[in-house]
Amino acid sequence: MALARSARRFAEKVPDVFMQFGLEQQFRFVSHPGVMVVSKLLEMRTVCQMRATFTQENIEKIKDFDPELAKKAQIAYDNKLPVNFQQLELIDDILPRLLEEKKQLESARGFAAKIPAGGPYELPKSVDVSAVRPIPGQKDIQGTLLELPEAKYPGMAAEVVPGIKHSQGKQIGAGGSSTALPKK
Repeated sequence: MALARSARRFAEKVPDVFMQFGLEQQFRFVSHPGVMVVSKLLEMRTVCQMRATFTQENIEKIKDFDPELAKKAQIAYDNKLPVNFQQLELIDDILPRLLEEKKQLESARGFAAKIPAGGPYELPKSVDVSAVRPIPGQKDIQGTLLELPEAKYPGMAAEVVPGIKHSQGKQIGAGGSSTALPKK
């Protein structure tokens, strides 16, 4: 009897949920719980970043307004890199890291696809994700919202987050001066 009831329950449609997003500008709607999980992950800035993949048509439109930015977008397009506009500003400097990140993510996706249903849902220790940024708990500014301001206005990151490291592995002082970190 219990088995018959549970089989019926599994056959039922997943219920829609009433959801509210935002604090200042509240937005309420009804949606599927799976959609809500993805939406919530996108809102968490340390989990993922929205990135754009450029097309040649996009680059041609950018040329009308900013030829220098169009050249940087062309670099991203040629390397098939999804980037956000902050990374696009610095792509000349961070291109090697972005290419390494792309390779590491492709490798991690391959390992994740091989995980059997039911788990355990952990990547093997052999998977290298050292170039992937941003990551929770990181101690430097690579890939974060502070990377572009620090490049344009050195020392600004130290005012916002004391003790944070610069992208090149230097400790940022309170006055904006950088000191090399000791090698471990």
